[in-house]
Amino acid sequence: MAFKRWILLGLTAVIFTGCSTDTEKQENKNETQQNEPKQETPSKNEEELSFNDSSQASDDTELTEINKKVEDQDGTVTLKKYAKLDEEQKSDLISLTIAEVKVLDYAPSVDLIDFFHGYTEKDKFPYVRVNVRIKNNGKENAHFNPVSEIKTDQGETVTWEDDFYLEKLNGEIKPGEEKVGSLGIILDETDPEKLKNLTITSSEVINDKKKKIADPLTFKVDF
Repeated sequence: MAFKRWILLGLTAVIFTGCSTDTEKQENKNETQQNEPKQETPSKNEEELSFNDSSQASDDTELTEINKKVEDQDGTVTLKKYAKLDEEQKSDLISLTIAEVKVLDYAPSVDLIDFFHGYTEKDKFPYVRVNVRIKNNGKENAHFNPVSEIKTDQGETVTWEDDFYLEKLNGEIKPGEEKVGSLGIILDETDPEKLKNLTITSSEVINDKKKKIADPLTFKVDF
């Protein structure tokens, strides 16, 4: 009987030791997980509120060095002028930020030529890309175009009607709503090599009754 008791005591000790070891391992694992920095993934909202590649143009989102080019399935684009503004202005309940302005030479792929012939007769052309952020800080709907017209220092004026990015940044913006995106407007009479500055003007701010509630905003962009 004494021999059996010693065996039972030994087994109990082994089981207890094993349980203690497993508990310690689990505690260490939990502590390690708590101490490890969490990897933050961008929310869907953050991903949507960004400057994306346009389906109508080659991807220039990472292009910031003058005369560098990108070639992809949409064609070839070369950066000629670049300005990083991050300038915010307010017009009544609307705040508008011009984040970046690029002037690019673009040679579209063959399958896009017909699309661009609705904007220009040229098969290769310069265009202005304007990256904007718009927010309605008020409590009523507003109607607003972030880029109503662009004037170059060479005397050319182009308007929002020629925007080929088609990201639906113009028009109604609801209370608290924020829009982020880009407009691409072709220059037919401007030499990008000689371009020194341009002026971007927004539309007036209009309410639901089609009444003007604020004047346009103007941004001077120097290259």
